Amino acid sequence: MNPRATVLRRRRLSVAVLASLFTAVPVHAQTAANAPAVTQLDQLTVLGNRTQARTVLESPVPIDVLSAQDLRSSGYTDISQILQSLLPSFNFPHPTTPDGNTHIRSATLRGLSPDQTLVLVNGKRRHASAWVNTGGTVGKGAVSTDLNAIPVSAIERIEVLRDGASAQYGSDAIAGVINIVLREDAGFEGRVSRGTTRDGGGGTTAVALDTGVAFADGGGLHLTWDYRDRKAANRALPDTRQQYFGIGRNGAPVAPSGTFGSGTGLAPIGGAAAGAVADPREATIDRDALWRFADSADTVEKTVFGNLRKPLAWAEGLEAYAFGGYGVSEGSSNASLRRAGQVENVRAIYPDGFLPWVDTQSTNASLGAGIKGLLGDWHWDLSSVYGRNKLDYRTRNTLNATLGAASPTAFYNGALEASQWTTNLDANNSIELGWHAPLRLALGAEFRRDTYGISPGELNSYVWGPARVLDGPSAGAVPTIGSQGFAGIQPADAGNHHRHNVSAYAEAETDVTDRFLVSLAGRWEDYSDFGSTTNGKLALRYQLDGGVAVRASVSTGFHAPALAQQYFSSTSSRTLNNAVTGVPEYVLVRTAPVDTVEARALGARSLEPEQATNVTAGLTWGIGGLSASVDVYRIDIDDRIFLSSNFVDAAGSTAIRDYLAALGSPGVTSVRYFSNAADTRTTGVDASARYRWELADHGRLTATVAYNRNKTELTHVASTPAQLAALGVRTPLFDVTERTRVEKGQPRDNLTLALGWEVGRWGIHLGTHRYGEIEGVAATNQSAANVAAFAQGSTRFRTLPTEAGTAGNLDVIQKLEARWVTDLDIAFRATETVTLVLGANNLFNTYPTRNIATTPQVSGADTFGVFPYSELSPFGWSGTYYYARLEARFQ
Repeated sequence: MNPRATVLRRRRLSVAVLASLFTAVPVHAQTAANAPAVTQLDQLTVLGNRTQARTVLESPVPIDVLSAQDLRSSGYTDISQILQSLLPSFNFPHPTTPDGNTHIRSATLRGLSPDQTLVLVNGKRRHASAWVNTGGTVGKGAVSTDLNAIPVSAIERIEVLRDGASAQYGSDAIAGVINIVLREDAGFEGRVSRGTTRDGGGGTTAVALDTGVAFADGGGLHLTWDYRDRKAANRALPDTRQQYFGIGRNGAPVAPSGTFGSGTGLAPIGGAAAGAVADPREATIDRDALWRFADSADTVEKTVFGNLRKPLAWAEGLEAYAFGGYGVSEGSSNASLRRAGQVENVRAIYPDGFLPWVDTQSTNASLGAGIKGLLGDWHWDLSSVYGRNKLDYRTRNTLNATLGAASPTAFYNGALEASQWTTNLDANNSIELGWHAPLRLALGAEFRRDTYGISPGELNSYVWGPARVLDGPSAGAVPTIGSQGFAGIQPADAGNHHRHNVSAYAEAETDVTDRFLVSLAGRWEDYSDFGSTTNGKLALRYQLDGGVAVRASVSTGFHAPALAQQYFSSTSSRTLNNAVTGVPEYVLVRTAPVDTVEARALGARSLEPEQATNVTAGLTWGIGGLSASVDVYRIDIDDRIFLSSNFVDAAGSTAIRDYLAALGSPGVTSVRYFSNAADTRTTGVDASARYRWELADHGRLTATVAYNRNKTELTHVASTPAQLAALGVRTPLFDVTERTRVEKGQPRDNLTLALGWEVGRWGIHLGTHRYGEIEGVAATNQSAANVAAFAQGSTRFRTLPTEAGTAGNLDVIQKLEARWVTDLDIAFRATETVTLVLGANNLFNTYPTRNIATTPQVSGADTFGVFPYSELSPFGWSGTYYYARLEARFQ
């Protein structure tokens, strides 16, 4: 295929009118001691159109505007958690993967992929992260934008467009757009908070300092310094497995059993060796301290941000601006425990086993600058924004077992880096054509350059050394290769890649009558690596009587495959004993770019952009103290990009390995790659209502209710490539685990109820959030007997005939029940400048549904015996978090 060939199909814009409702009612009422209660519906926003600012009720598309007070009134310190508490259509699960997840958490809008929501800062495109999610969590395969790299204290407001907007803003805006508007106010503000969980751990300290200077001729400079130090809350269960070698009848060491309870006398020790007894250390080891299982990592974040706007005297209306920031986030998360008796361990270094730690450092740097002014009747804006993310990996408390007792215990494991440079020229005008109202016209052009790079780790982090297992029943065998917990990036996976694209766009709107607004937008975009696309959008709004308005929009959209999805490469090394010679052989497990020999040979194709059609429609109603909305939507996405299943040989077969070796890739035994694996349809409804009572001397009372119901269905799944079928591989391209995560891995519905009361110097907010049911695959290819053992737990589950295992076996899908999580905060304004806030997130100490009990010995634990909760939980598993915050502001 010609890499410059156009792979995007032009789509003819169709119009469908359904009923929709758009509102900017946030669902988290403001604590009154800080500022006005909830965001006003008359607040202006420029998101969703390029022609003029308008209030959110006047917008033909659904927009939420969350003020600084909304954002800073809770005990949450990350933008993603705050948005989850305010917007029912926003989801922020809490995985534990020791990778980029430590910093770059996958947040979703309307149940879609994290990279299908575009993030802007001051209306300009924000760079994405260098990390691509290859773990088993929500958003697998996506390249996210790190929302939490922007400190909350630096933000004036956040505008959230819940509608497709690729025709206006380009790639990624399928689910919507999040625009973060930075502060430019004058004065000095300081905030310090401290909190911890009720059940231990999770201590968090946050300090933020803001200062702003107003210029005499208008504009100003605002600077923010932010510091956050978070400790993880460990919720691991004791590991009751055998840790040490068993002692056989003749005193010889016996391989440790992995059966639950085998280290505590509840099950046979020493595997199948008759007469083996336990090592005396089994009775004294602290089983509670072996693991750590937390819904966050230990992190320290230091960030500075600035925002500048300065009128220029050279010409009327001329203004310069600049904004940006620099932040470093250092995190530590753990990999899996290596027990003392495992072959991965060198007992001369770790006689009691070890828990590897992965230390990551994520560095974000961004700078945007521009100048805007007036040329005749045209308002113009020329800007350029550069952003970069680098992710460095290090491991400690680990080893490379193939280096034996000489192995280092800490390694540098490599780095990922991505950058984006975007330059825009925009212009808009209001043109009188003799119509009922002027035609408001906006034109623009954009050039963007993206880069992506992979750097290797130090030699010892991935090398196959000369040492063999030194002792025990496996003495002489080849142990696992590379640094345990996170093997170093190999030189063969390193590389640097780049691309560029150009685009032109236009938007026009007019009021056909006093009641009827029509808006049209179109965008053409051409990429250097895969071709061009044209997208369009039509939005309508009609004002009825009694404060009611009808709105609707239809649009096409796209998401261009990220460079990381095209070029991410990972190789893990291990050894297998040759079935003929018995000699250990070095073999490779690959996540292969789509243009490599291994991927192409097993059916990979060049990635095509995802293509979407969005339809939304509904009603808004604002009268007196009541505002309400309901909107419905449907989002069809073709050619969605996912990470494929792992393709390995069936038991007793070497077909894949032999086939790839014949093509010049010897030793490769497992391959996965990115693929346009499926088409989806997402349907849903958003509804919200708010009422405010003015109570005279008794203050103000505000009640809010908001609801989202969302469903994603796979309408088409690509079949297993013929190359794999010919090799006897039964694993589908997109397996049951991945399909279930896409369709069921996020809450089916979300409901938020909030009540805020402001009286005198006091402000009280009580809010509760109901997270709907979730499903996730707990185990695959299980015998009926094993599934019967699962039933001894309390977690509900369903089964399916296994699709790639033994005939008659089952895949087990567990259900995470709906949960209510309640937050409370009380604010007291001690003086005109000082406010004290006390609060609790998850007031009633709610935890997710326990994982399925796979054995009778450890009720409620999963198959590893220590993980009680699923990573799909949208609210984590730390329990109640108590906090106190002191705020001071001086004008």
